[in-house]
Amino acid sequence: MRLLFFNEGNLGSYVLGQAQVEATLRRYTQDLPEIETRFLGLATQGRWAHAAATWSTPALMRADLDLRLVRWHLVQSLRGRRTLTRAVAQWRPDVVHVHSHSMALGLGALMERVPTAVSVDVTLGDWAAMPAQRRTGRLAEAELVPARRAERRAFRGAALVLAWTDWVRDAVLALEPRATVAVHHPGLDLDVFRPAARRPRTLPRILFVGGRFADKGGDDLLAALGDDLGTTVELDAVTPADVAPRPGLRVHRLGPGDPELMDLRQQADLLVLPSGADAVPWAVLEAMACGVPVVGSTVGAIGDLVGDEAGVLVNFGDRAALREAVLGLLADQPRRAALGAAARARCEARFDAAVQTPALVALLAGLARSAA
Repeated sequence: MRLLFFNEGNLGSYVLGQAQVEATLRRYTQDLPEIETRFLGLATQGRWAHAAATWSTPALMRADLDLRLVRWHLVQSLRGRRTLTRAVAQWRPDVVHVHSHSMALGLGALMERVPTAVSVDVTLGDWAAMPAQRRTGRLAEAELVPARRAERRAFRGAALVLAWTDWVRDAVLALEPRATVAVHHPGLDLDVFRPAARRPRTLPRILFVGGRFADKGGDDLLAALGDDLGTTVELDAVTPADVAPRPGLRVHRLGPGDPELMDLRQQADLLVLPSGADAVPWAVLEAMACGVPVVGSTVGAIGDLVGDEAGVLVNFGDRAALREAVLGLLADQPRRAALGAAARARCEARFDAAVQTPALVALLAGLARSAA
């Protein structure tokens, strides 16, 4: 069976999980029998494509007339269709796997010829509705109409929609009830993301990982910690954002595969991600796999990842609840230890790439058999 994996690739410093999906698939498909794989990525946007997708003026932005959401997905889907159509004609795969699903918005004709599995971590409407970036008014709603229509067609045309969590599955089916959906997360390499011995420290350590510092709740975390930061707790913030210096705060400019970031995960007492704009954040799973409990927000699928046993969730923007959750866990080492052990166990049960990848290949093989 020939499997073609088409990946959108990372989008600057803000969306960094795409490369991890591909790396995991490459590792765990290489030794599977009876399949031949190829991996295809979308090239970085050229000057004109980037301008068409992102260019605006302050006047258009103030009037909410820049239509950036529509333009971005139009440009990416057209680029994806051109790239994938050429690759399919040259190699003739039995099944195509596409991530992310915005790349499938223009693949209607191709999906009629080749069984296509579309990987979805968040619908366009749910992403637009995230509390940290939600726009209101008729123009914002009008901009979503063509995007939702294209998304609905893609879900209906796909041989299989791979929803990363139950939250995503429910959103897909609410938008297109005729879609064929399976819940499947690509999983983590649990040989890489694993607990390690903790070094002695004077104060407990919190870890925050987020490219969009404010949207991910970084400002809320600093406010919630208040004067405790630097006196009773230390914070490691991994972000490209400019964050004003404070006692007890260390800002790190690190990429996803940096060994220093792995050490920060393994040495943290808590991962805190009180995000207002997240779908299925890798930072949460990576910390859980390292045996670190999570304080997160109720946004997106964070609750699906953490469950009832791996951490505590608070509403985005509720700084009092955030402070109570963080300081309460830092003061209760036995509970932290129990949550951390449960977090690792949850990853082993639900998010192990060594299990998830063969399960994915079995799903894709079923599509190939049905099309034969």
